[in-house]
Amino acid sequence: MFNGTSATLMLQTIMVLMDQQNSTTHFPSYEDAEIERCYPPYGCFSKAYPWTEHRPDNYFPVSPETLGVRYAVFTRRNRKIPVLLESQNVDKIRNANLDPKGPFYFISHGFLEGGHKLWIQNLAEALLNHAGNDGSTVTVVDWRRGSQPPYGQAVANIRLVGVMTAHLMKNIYDVLGLSNMDNFHYIGHSLGAHLGGYCGHALQKNFNLKLGRITGLDPAAPYFSNTVTLVRLDRSDAQFVDIIHSNAMPLYFSGFGISEPIGHVDFYPNGGSTQPGCKNGGQGYQGMDSDMYRKVVQFVSCNHERSYEFFTESVAPTCPFMAVQCKSYEAFLEGDCTTCSNKHLCVPMGLHSRDMYRRLQASDMVDTNSNIALYAMTGSSKPFCRVHYEVTLKVSNSTESILHGPDVGRISITLVDRNNNKSDHKLMNEEQKYYRPGDIETKLLAFKDTGHPPISVIVEWKYEASLLNPMTWRLLQSSSVYVEYLKISSLEYNTDITVCPKFKKPVVTKLKTIMKTKYCT
Repeated sequence: MFNGTSATLMLQTIMVLMDQQNSTTHFPSYEDAEIERCYPPYGCFSKAYPWTEHRPDNYFPVSPETLGVRYAVFTRRNRKIPVLLESQNVDKIRNANLDPKGPFYFISHGFLEGGHKLWIQNLAEALLNHAGNDGSTVTVVDWRRGSQPPYGQAVANIRLVGVMTAHLMKNIYDVLGLSNMDNFHYIGHSLGAHLGGYCGHALQKNFNLKLGRITGLDPAAPYFSNTVTLVRLDRSDAQFVDIIHSNAMPLYFSGFGISEPIGHVDFYPNGGSTQPGCKNGGQGYQGMDSDMYRKVVQFVSCNHERSYEFFTESVAPTCPFMAVQCKSYEAFLEGDCTTCSNKHLCVPMGLHSRDMYRRLQASDMVDTNSNIALYAMTGSSKPFCRVHYEVTLKVSNSTESILHGPDVGRISITLVDRNNNKSDHKLMNEEQKYYRPGDIETKLLAFKDTGHPPISVIVEWKYEASLLNPMTWRLLQSSSVYVEYLKISSLEYNTDITVCPKFKKPVVTKLKTIMKTKYCT
């Protein structure tokens, strides 16, 4: 089995091999001198600047016939067997019996994938099931023939697929007699995200129509980072562009996703680069065979894939899935942005972000020409949604606390709501910490939502003696800590409570202590 380092090295090797696949001694050809190639009625595609910038190679898209793009349409009436549309076949659109009320969703996969992937099926089903979506249409943009290695060719292919998809959207718009495209929502993962950008750009350039929304799920970084907006997805491509970054770091660190903020709102869950539960690259990779491209990419792509898992869950989330504007993830963790305000806007991550953005827009709180970077914490497994609390702990400076002296351990807290529902427990610090009388500590912690804000807290003292650390030795008395109070401030519920131990008793190791507001004097 590969470890993280060897998997990263293997990934880099594979990316190089993908761009050199079947290469032989190269002689100048007509194609090398060719600057532009045209595919009527979709237009012409150039290989000149800016398509050469930050790219080790440059290809033309293959022909529409070679791409063989399939548009599989699902509605609540046909969830299992799709209606297959073609970008230029108006009769098939007329016979598809699409509901003009919409909404109209378009979902696209990325490199090495196809429209048959389970995540696409799950997302399509979630969108169709969503309340109020009775007339919804989900179209899967399946360009699997064009998503194969070499990577540079797949990058070129999405330019044509984007224009073809724009033609399909325009024909749907005409057949249904729509007045605008506000209700059209394109959702793309990795290379598929930039494909959505090309689609939105083509709609404006060719038909003077503006796509309602594009959601970029960890848009691909290789060949797109630090390029001009024409080359990649950006907020000019639709009325609203939202991005979920889940693997935004360099390729040599097993990163696939772009780090730059490129939408109206850019979400950086858990910092946007690595995700909890993906420390070892997801499921282990075993064995080597002719399908090593896919196996290695699967091994290291857990973080990259988490973006579409977040979005799918956001359709019907278990909690608000709120993210908050902050200058950086580090500042967010330090508790600099724990309330929703004009300086720290709050927007739910995923499907419902546009509704909140519109409300902020109506209140003149956002500038559509600028970007909002937002941060959140999630769980390591489904359901990923968490609620955020700023927790401030004060160690008592009482006579009893001073006599007891400092102690080394970890403090665990569990929130309890009015229905006696308990959250998961969270540690103030993963490692043992030296707590002194009078110390004050503040942390931002994320808990599973119980449905209501907490009214009490269960506190535990985790103590582990170490022969190498005399500060952990407790020979004559049990290890404990005198907590004067805990202040719990909720981001999502906008509530504050302060709880204290009964009779100012210490929190003793292996004993749970219930703290309530009424115990505070």
